[in-house]
Amino acid sequence: MYQAQLDVLLYPEVGIDPVCAQLAALRLAPVQAMAWGHPQTSGLPTIDVFLSSELMEPPDGAGHYTEQLLPLPGIGTYYIPLEVDPAPVDWQAWGVDPDRVLYLCAQSLFKYLPQYDEVFPRIAREVGKCQFLFLRGRLSQGIRERFWQRLRRAFQAYDLAAEEYVVLLPELSPAEYAAYNALGDIYLDSLGWSGGNTTLEALPHGLPIVTLPGSLLRGRHTYAILQQMGILDTIAHTLDEYVQIASQLGLDPEWREQMGQQVKRRQERVYRDRTPIRALEKWLQSLKT
Repeated sequence: MYQAQLDVLLYPEVGIDPVCAQLAALRLAPVQAMAWGHPQTSGLPTIDVFLSSELMEPPDGAGHYTEQLLPLPGIGTYYIPLEVDPAPVDWQAWGVDPDRVLYLCAQSLFKYLPQYDEVFPRIAREVGKCQFLFLRGRLSQGIRERFWQRLRRAFQAYDLAAEEYVVLLPELSPAEYAAYNALGDIYLDSLGWSGGNTTLEALPHGLPIVTLPGSLLRGRHTYAILQQMGILDTIAHTLDEYVQIASQLGLDPEWREQMGQQVKRRQERVYRDRTPIRALEKWLQSLKT
């Protein structure tokens, strides 16, 4: 790579792939930048610029990075929706009750922090006939068991049994995951570390989306997506409001349908947006001067 004599080196992420992180620690180009594929600072002196999103950054965003912050317009990416046909799935064999209000909790379990466990029994207490569908994925048995025990304690604190409301689904294929999105009634964004691709992949299925933006980029992905679609009614400002919105969607099928239709009609606003590309081009061209 040294022989290539690069002018600029762009990393889609730094921090997930170990090889990528090792390369980012080297000075391979005069200007090196990373994007929000891993949504927090690299902390590396060899990364000069962090390519972020104008809609995702809080007002004090620049203070959270060792890199120079460069927010690109909108959600900061040119997103092309996946085209995956849902596969037939026997959901009832996995414990799903299709007659209940189904809340999709689609993030990896490690994104669900203990301080927010209470939101699920609080919603269940208000809605009654509902289920929360989590994905246990490839995580170890130990992580899954600790998560399950946390939820059991959280539901017990509200005199409810987690077994009545929570389903941990196995790892799903892409087609089964599309069916999962099609199955759900409401999408609950994870708190503290928001859904990015996960939220974008849910949009074609017309799910109302509940989110509570955090104080950092990583907690504001879904907030930005809803902002770009102009859907503000399901953005909460407090934990209590998050529970209230999620519960109201569960109890009011007419409002749930209305919000889902808004998502379906406006999803194109976040697809194939060229403005971040043009802004990136402008920045790259500015490096020549």
